[in-house]
Amino acid sequence: MIRSFSFSAYYLLLVGLLFSQVAAAQDFETKIETYIQSYGKTNDFSGCILITAKDSTLYDSCFGYADLEKGRLNSPNTKFKIGSISKQFTAAAILRLEEMGKLTTGDTLSKYFPENKIANDITLEHLLTHTSGVQDIYSIPGFNTLSDKDLSISELTSRVLDLPLAFTPGSRYQYSNGGYALLAVIIEKVSGMDYGAFLKQELFDTLEMKDTGHGEANDLATGYEPLDYEDLKVTDFLDLELLKGSGSLYSTTSDLLKWIVSIKTRSLLSKYSYAKFMKDYGNNYGLGISVYQSFDHSVFGHDGRINGFIADYLHYQEPDISIIITGNIQTGVADFLRRDLAAIVFEKNYTSRAKSGKPETDSKRKMADISGTYAFGPNFKVYITLQDGRYMARANEGGSSEMVLLQDGSYFSRTLYATIRFKRSDSDQSTKMIWINNDGGQFEGLKE
Repeated sequence: MIRSFSFSAYYLLLVGLLFSQVAAAQDFETKIETYIQSYGKTNDFSGCILITAKDSTLYDSCFGYADLEKGRLNSPNTKFKIGSISKQFTAAAILRLEEMGKLTTGDTLSKYFPENKIANDITLEHLLTHTSGVQDIYSIPGFNTLSDKDLSISELTSRVLDLPLAFTPGSRYQYSNGGYALLAVIIEKVSGMDYGAFLKQELFDTLEMKDTGHGEANDLATGYEPLDYEDLKVTDFLDLELLKGSGSLYSTTSDLLKWIVSIKTRSLLSKYSYAKFMKDYGNNYGLGISVYQSFDHSVFGHDGRINGFIADYLHYQEPDISIIITGNIQTGVADFLRRDLAAIVFEKNYTSRAKSGKPETDSKRKMADISGTYAFGPNFKVYITLQDGRYMARANEGGSSEMVLLQDGSYFSRTLYATIRFKRSDSDQSTKMIWINNDGGQFEGLKE
């Protein structure tokens, strides 16, 4: 005997399914909120998170202040500087110029800088894939003082080209902002337009990315740097002219989603251009964009750091999931957020790595002298200096980050979110720096 399924039973089933979906969504949001707030409570994250699956929004919320002094909260409309995510827009502009017949990625640099001897063996593809051997802009002596000299991007790249190549072009991979500064100058030379204006015309306007551009903007968040163990300070001025091509753009989470959609739908460039753009050239890197595997899925994206800001995005291609992070406190937490937010989405294990050590508060405790130069390799050195009673660490010509003394005698860098220990000789002189990332990885540098 076949029994009919009553309307009331069917209704109860629907209500049960709906309730379980709502409960699951609330549980997901709670996990995200709890995780992000663990870094917010330590004053190490302020910004926005957007997570989407196909055409649905899984999570969209902001934390902290866009401007602490004015009490302006971060919101989905807040613009953030996105640092090195800018590189893929530079790469797309080069590909757009190639489609217009104005250049090719196989062109040698000598075509655009004929007076420079090192340019003969370097192609635009080398620059785009960080295999050119061109030195980083941060390797320019005194780079940190250049913002005061009103230097143009052309003058900056002249200084980059005056530096010797780090290696034979095409022989290996070494990340270089200098290579992308050269690409910005080429864009300006070939197009006859300012870098920012060309990107706006050919990329941002086409994709209706109205909140993305080069330079400063209305509703741009104030950038902050760590101070002591929990405090913040407004970041130092850095002339964005010096970062053209490599890291001068700002955007919002919603605009970055438009960019992701344009890549997955191949809507902006030609099929041929996208094949070049997304190809892995041997280092999990395409043309200005990272391409690799995460949680057994193919992903594309990039991270970005610039004075006072962090940014990151990953798009998981097969499940069609995007995770976008923008922030206005320059700490190393984006490295964790990228992985752990995906772990929450895919229901994998994760844990907050918010700092938990206790800072040394006894002002009478004598800090051991750890100043000096520590070599982690022939081309990578960390310089420790004492400035206004604070130990500051600087790698090569990069920016300085404060090292906060903890009660156990170690130091903590909020900018890089790493713990630093020192080995000492019998005479109590530091002889070795041990750099410990929060993932447990250790690197040792000998004092020179």
